[in-house]
Amino acid sequence: MKTFTCKEIMNGEGGCDEAFEAETAMDIAKQSATHFMNSTDEAHKPMREMMASSPSEEEQKKWWDWFNSEWDKKEEV
Repeated sequence: MKTFTCKEIMNGEGGCDEAFEAETAMDIAKQSATHFMNSTDEAHKPMREMMASSPSEEEQKKWWDWFNSEWDKKEEV
């Protein structure tokens, strides 16, 4: 089990201190996607807009590569 905050998922470019805990990176991504899309504030706007813009496969891969490297570095809880 690993825990990431919203800010960590946004790579320090906004977000909040809400934490997401899961066994897989995909589960963290699913939890945080719901969080981002249900937000209405400026702190979450960059991620919300990126997700709503239907990012290209290249953009999605770039984010997944980054997030998976962060996942690998993270200590188990």
